[in-house]
Amino acid sequence: MNATWQSGDVTLYLGDCMDVMQGMDDNSVDAVITDPPYGVNKAEWDNEFPTEWYRYARMIANTIYIMVGVSTIPKCLNMCMEDYQDMVAIWLSNGMTRGPLGFGNWIPVIVCQKDRTYLGGQNAYKAVVDIREKINHPTPKPLHAMKKLIAGTKHDVVLDPFMGSGTTGVACVQLGRKFIGIELESKYFEIAKKRISEAQMQLRLGI
Repeated sequence: MNATWQSGDVTLYLGDCMDVMQGMDDNSVDAVITDPPYGVNKAEWDNEFPTEWYRYARMIANTIYIMVGVSTIPKCLNMCMEDYQDMVAIWLSNGMTRGPLGFGNWIPVIVCQKDRTYLGGQNAYKAVVDIREKINHPTPKPLHAMKKLIAGTKHDVVLDPFMGSGTTGVACVQLGRKFIGIELESKYFEIAKKRISEAQMQLRLGI
């Protein structure tokens, strides 16, 4: 049984994303925006790039944005096949992570669609890593990067099946989007609940 937490326009599920998505109606969300494990062994759960989830995600959303590591791009493209539409580059102007050639400071985002529609927006964004962000997660994405990506879309209801510490949810709260998050690990689920609750409180207080 999946545990559920709801607050305002946010609904979170603790459980396997494939189980949760199978219970959702077709085309029930505007977009899936997610950062799945890359399979680069940064944590005990990061031993492979998952692919089975994609067939469920494309049933409930027409458009899917997938943050990947540079080395994971071929696997992601092979997963998406004919759904591949474009790639977004998020330049982290003050941040660097180790990559195959040394250090890199950009995040590739694969954009997939079942139906070819004009998305608008841009395919490159500049983001800043806030060094004050201290999140108890081995692979958190910068909040500014996620906000840039979501702000560049017109989607009102966003689903993240690999929610992790809830950065996608926090970004959606701050941008006024509805959010559905799914996380398998209870400790990250609790972190996401706390961060999203704090973001909602800040919004109410006008902070």
